[in-house]
Amino acid sequence: MIHVFGLIAGAAVGLLIGKYMSKFGFGCPLICDPKISTIYFALIGLMITFS
Repeated sequence: MIHVFGLIAGAAVGLLIGKYMSKFGFGCPLICDPKISTIYFALIGLMITFS
């Protein structure tokens, strides 16, 4: 159950970062695209809960 929470929390953080970083126009495609950053941070949240 804790893994699901980490996945959802990471996805929410990634969505917020991608949503607001794209407005500032930074050049990193990993963080500026909300779709990619949501998946990326969801995986990071999942890995944190496994450690």
